[in-house]
Amino acid sequence: MSDYLPEEILIEILVKLPAKSLIRATSVCKPWRSLIRSPSFISAHLSNSENQALLRRYDIHKAREHYTVFPKRGPFGIKSSELDFPFKCPIGYFRIVGSCDGLVCLSNDLFKDPSPPVILNPAIRNHVVLPKSLVNPNEPHLVVLGFGVASNVYKVVRLVYCRNDYGFIAPPQAEIFSLGTGRWRKLNGIDVRIRLLEYVWCPIFFKGFVYWIGYQRKSENNDCNSILSFHFGDEVFGEIMFPEELEREDVTSLSLAIMGESLGAITINGEIGDLRCDVWMMKDHGVNESWTRLYRIDCEGFQRVIGFWGSGEALLAVHGFELVTYNAETKLIKHVEVFGNTRSFYVGDYKESLVLLGGYRGDSGEELSRGVLEGMSLGAA
Repeated sequence: MSDYLPEEILIEILVKLPAKSLIRATSVCKPWRSLIRSPSFISAHLSNSENQALLRRYDIHKAREHYTVFPKRGPFGIKSSELDFPFKCPIGYFRIVGSCDGLVCLSNDLFKDPSPPVILNPAIRNHVVLPKSLVNPNEPHLVVLGFGVASNVYKVVRLVYCRNDYGFIAPPQAEIFSLGTGRWRKLNGIDVRIRLLEYVWCPIFFKGFVYWIGYQRKSENNDCNSILSFHFGDEVFGEIMFPEELEREDVTSLSLAIMGESLGAITINGEIGDLRCDVWMMKDHGVNESWTRLYRIDCEGFQRVIGFWGSGEALLAVHGFELVTYNAETKLIKHVEVFGNTRSFYVGDYKESLVLLGGYRGDSGEELSRGVLEGMSLGAA
């Protein structure tokens, strides 16, 4: 490996380097290339990476998406760095299905007939375009996606709700794509009675689960809001109930967020220009009875909650296409000079990684086929 350094010392040095430096280091010699591209090294590098936050915004004037990384330590917006994003969405901006371990799952279904979803590692500019799915009904239907990881295998779950004259039909059909196999696989025996929302579905990946907001039709004109969950390890669907106060709210007024180590729920009411927001937290994960209302956001120009920062601040989109921070205790807002399309703002977890380097797929050590790995560019910039 090296004439001067034992391999274990070399690894200890290399795992602390940023991804771009390691990509260059693969050209030093074949032993270094083999080491850096190995699943064990990629896993060690990921474990050594700093937990950060990913912010996406769409610049209306330049018609361009920006992906920015912030350290989670300290106030929001300090020491940011912009990622080199290689794609340009044909119309507007991508839907972010989810982000974890340095991977971002993208779909362009927001504004047009979608191309296949993409899993991108922006740090190393490598991506996977998912193959054609198995479930593609001819009748009108709704497709909902979720992205996550279990046992170092990254997966995309896909739900397909067919539509009749009365709305979407439950249960949906479901399938799952795994980077461990590079193929879709149908999930049978699905007993999901929760219907998800068309267009505005927004998944949250948290503690091995992906969550979506939906509703159950108890009877005609009697819907009850609920949260659909899917565990990527067991590949099982489940349900989390909202607190009674939120069960009959307009389902489109609800959203989910990660609040530190807890799942949060947000409800927005009022008229445009006079919106108010209640913030709830599930203090014991998975325990329906632990839902607690924390506080109300009532600030001028408020439009939507983007997420929550580690220090307890809420990240808000306000009039003027601006993102600000809001302190619930002092009720003060802070301008952080971040601007973009209000609906385009996204905040999620991010860790710089080498995942997808050489088609890496996890502990199995298998590699993606060249055809899947190269995929398509989706309008590469």
